[in-house]
Amino acid sequence: MSSSDLGGFRRFPSLRRAVSRAVTRGLLALAVTATAACGFQPLYGDHGIGAGASEKLHSVDIASIPDREGQKLRNLLIDRFYESSRPEKTRYRLDVSVTAVEQKLALQKDASAVRSQLLVNAPYRLTDTTNGQVVFASSSRSMISYNILEQHYAGLLTVENAYDRALLEISNDITTRVAMHLGRGS
Repeated sequence: MSSSDLGGFRRFPSLRRAVSRAVTRGLLALAVTATAACGFQPLYGDHGIGAGASEKLHSVDIASIPDREGQKLRNLLIDRFYESSRPEKTRYRLDVSVTAVEQKLALQKDASAVRSQLLVNAPYRLTDTTNGQVVFASSSRSMISYNILEQHYAGLLTVENAYDRALLEISNDITTRVAMHLGRGS
């Protein structure tokens, strides 16, 4: 196209908008088609791989996890796996362990830290209770930073809040991964 041809296009803003809308719709249709072609299927839906993810999660027994942080994580998982009541008969058992490491960051001249980082790691495995075979094993981790406060009580609350945030992230991750695995028809 020559520059004189573009000048005619510039004189008709409604034509330019119409062409722009057509190109946008075409790109959107192409993106939707490409997404469907790559095997993408919603996890929580009525059709596809994730159909009935909540019923499949209901067939998982969550084993006890030691320590206070483990109890909190187990309670978060129970809230996510079971909609209303705990199952009486389950096909799978989820075993989780929790380890945490605190690292001091941002050291001052007197070697005191003003910032810390909490790394919580939770390896887990899903076992089929009918034959005792591990059908899925993985690990979830969360890294949370927080300020170290001078007031003792406020400092304790800050650390507890960091643990709670990390455990919430881990419970969401474990729930999603287990639901995806069970949705594949294992």
